[in-house]
Amino acid sequence: MKITDAQLKQIYAHAKETYPAECCGFLVGAFDNGGVVRQVQPAANQNTTRTDRFVIAPAEFARVQFAADDAGLEIIGIYHSHPDWPAIPSQTDMDNAWDEVYYLITSVHEGMPLNTAIWRLASSGLRRFEAVPLEILDENELQQ
Repeated sequence: MKITDAQLKQIYAHAKETYPAECCGFLVGAFDNGGVVRQVQPAANQNTTRTDRFVIAPAEFARVQFAADDAGLEIIGIYHSHPDWPAIPSQTDMDNAWDEVYYLITSVHEGMPLNTAIWRLASSGLRRFEAVPLEILDENELQQ
């Protein structure tokens, strides 16, 4: 999956802002060419009872979906942070995962983003996540 440095920094800023709770949001773009993010759309985490979970309101999902449709794009993924935990999917992530969608997880340790990984459900076999290569582009490369 391809994302720009600026978009990744936007996710990092969101993760730092919401720490020690999880941040969450949408990756909007196209599934072509292994997935290309064109926009990062932060979402409000509706889960106020636990810092290690996120919930996105259906109305917010619908708003982002309609805006993506109007722009000729799609929601290709969901991003969220793992405060003081590795950037690997949790059982809760597995339980709530959708087929074909990318999951970008950023590990945040003591308020600072440490690493980021992209995951996707395996297309066959047992239900499991598979790591997806992450390619960070310069904004100019995205325009090509």
